[in-house]
Amino acid sequence: MTTKKAPELRKEEIFNAALFCFNQKGYYETSIDDIAARAGITKGGIYHHFNSKKTLFIDLFHTVANRYFESLKLKIHQPSNASSHMQHLVKKSNEIFDENMDILKFCFEFMSLASRDSEIRLAVTDFYKNRVAIFAETLSDGVNRGMFKDIPADAVARSLYFLSMGFFLTYFTVDIDFDPMTQHTINMKTFMEGIKKQ
Repeated sequence: MTTKKAPELRKEEIFNAALFCFNQKGYYETSIDDIAARAGITKGGIYHHFNSKKTLFIDLFHTVANRYFESLKLKIHQPSNASSHMQHLVKKSNEIFDENMDILKFCFEFMSLASRDSEIRLAVTDFYKNRVAIFAETLSDGVNRGMFKDIPADAVARSLYFLSMGFFLTYFTVDIDFDPMTQHTINMKTFMEGIKKQ
C-alpha cells in the first residue's frame, strides 16, 4: 500500500526538482515534463500544485527568498553597535548564500528575466525592497546613535544593495580573477569607512 504524501512535502519535492532543472537548463529550456521526471511524479501532479511553469518559477523564487530572510534573522544576533551589526548582517548574508550556491544560481536566472517579464519583475522588486529595508533599519540606528555620519539611510542602503548585486552579477558572468571572500571583505571595509563618524 502506498501512502499519500502531504501537499507541503510534495511541493517541497517539486521545488527541489524545479531548482535542479532550472539551474541545469534555464527557464526557457526546462519543461514541466523535465520537472515531473526529476520529482518522480506525473505532469498532472505538478499542475495540481501549480497552474503553469511560470507560477512554479515565481513561487520557487518567493520560497527561496523568504527562507533566505528567515535564515538571516535566525543567524543575526544584535551586536552592541550598529557598525558591528551591519558587518555581521552582510557576513551572515553571504555565508547563507555560500552554503546554498544552487539557490544563488537560481536567483541569478530568475532576476535575469525581470527586464522582460512584469510578474517576475514584481517578485524581484519585492526582494529588492525587503533587502534594502533590512539595511536601512540598521543604518538609521547607527545614525541615531551617532556611530554613522548623517547619511540618508534609504539611499545608502540602496548603494549597499547595488554593491552586493554587482558582486553577484560578476561572480556568475565572468571568469573571476579574485578570491570572492577577500574581495567582499575589501568592499565592506571601504563601505564602512565611508559612513563611520571619525
